[in-house]
Amino acid sequence: MTLPHRIVFASNNSAKTADVAKFFKLYGVELVNYRELIPAQNFPPETIDDQRLNAHVKAQFIHEFLPEEYVLADDSGMFLRAFPERFGLTTAREFKALGLDTVEAENQYVIDLYRAVDERSAYMAAIFVLITPEHEVITVEGRGGVAISPESRGQFGKGLDTIFLTETGKTIAELPIAEQLNYHHRGRATKRLLAKLQDEDIIWQANGHDLTQETGIIYGVLNVSPESFYNGEHVGGVAVSLGQATQQLADGADVIEVGGQTTRPGFVPLTPEEEIARIVPVIQGIKKTHPYAVVAVDTYKYEVMIAAIEAGAGIINDVNGFTDDARKLSLMAATDVGLLIMFNPRDNELSVDIAADMIAWFTENLASLEAAGIQRERIALDPGVGYSKNSDVYQDLAMMQAVGRLKVFNRPIMTAVSNKGWAKFLFDLPKDERADLSLVAATEMYRLGAKVLRVHDVKSARQMTSFVELLKNAH
Repeated sequence: MTLPHRIVFASNNSAKTADVAKFFKLYGVELVNYRELIPAQNFPPETIDDQRLNAHVKAQFIHEFLPEEYVLADDSGMFLRAFPERFGLTTAREFKALGLDTVEAENQYVIDLYRAVDERSAYMAAIFVLITPEHEVITVEGRGGVAISPESRGQFGKGLDTIFLTETGKTIAELPIAEQLNYHHRGRATKRLLAKLQDEDIIWQANGHDLTQETGIIYGVLNVSPESFYNGEHVGGVAVSLGQATQQLADGADVIEVGGQTTRPGFVPLTPEEEIARIVPVIQGIKKTHPYAVVAVDTYKYEVMIAAIEAGAGIINDVNGFTDDARKLSLMAATDVGLLIMFNPRDNELSVDIAADMIAWFTENLASLEAAGIQRERIALDPGVGYSKNSDVYQDLAMMQAVGRLKVFNRPIMTAVSNKGWAKFLFDLPKDERADLSLVAATEMYRLGAKVLRVHDVKSARQMTSFVELLKNAH
């Protein structure tokens, strides 16, 4: 399905209409309020606990007046972790009950709620329901995790966006629109809806998180291994690692991957106890500081997987594909964590048709995981660039080119080329001068369909993927 040129918004709220319209404009889609086409209507009463129903009722109500249009409705809620009794849809109605009729008063009310508590995290959730001229109903959700600022920042008139701090350290209102796509609940819902309209909605389920790839999934590498090929010499203590994780989240990372055991060629294995001692304090620290962050762990050891999951990891990346130890399959089947499986030909010769080798391996591996009771929606694929047996740069290039063939599995595909040895073989680049070429390679693989970017330079990767998607949809 192609994107429509116009969508009608079912709302009597002019400010919300403008807020949503700015996101659709980035994709060349005009969002108009229904009142530009028909007289204002009195919508049916809303529920207090069902966002999906509210959005659907509003969309259906206006679609009956405008059956030839794409009609969109939204229902948003604020979820305050420190105040579970205010979860759900009660907050906006609470404002009304208290007589808070200005943006300033609403902002101050929420700030005052948080003055006496240490837990400052919250999130906004937006449900979008779109009804097409063919009467197809498309429903998506967007969530944006935030912290409550001690004061209102930015310009009034943007509602609670002026007190909701994103991982960047800025409020939503202080972010450019292109960045709001990645942090704002309605921005994320917009991306998800447009991906569904273009049949590109692939979800990676990871321990309660739905990772979607409309503008890429940025997967930041956080090495806590001094033996790491890339930045092992910069590995510090837990505090240093937490600072690096916070910066990656601020730069736009969707996932932070903690790695305590390098798997570079010729690596010396750590004991499980040594690896656990390196990674668990870092995982716990990230989850304490950033409760909504998705943390991944790069490990092939069963004991380490258990410790990582207990510490809060939501994704496990196993270079052996989880099938070398039956205990791993049982563990993964008993959890909801996401899995990253990698084509690892280090111990095998590749044929002249590398793409066929990769497809055959992933077909078999996915079948084994699903037979163990692991849902395919929890699994993402890593082509394994840099893991060929002979570190043959031409094999690496062939693997990069082959990623488009992996779209047949309808799973997220990883680009993991950042600062690897192929750049040295081709252009004799030392490891600290490979960033630009790594981004070029990642861009090309992204355009081929590998939209999970495992990178060291998170900020550049986020800017690249956002730009490519906006350029693709411009008209």
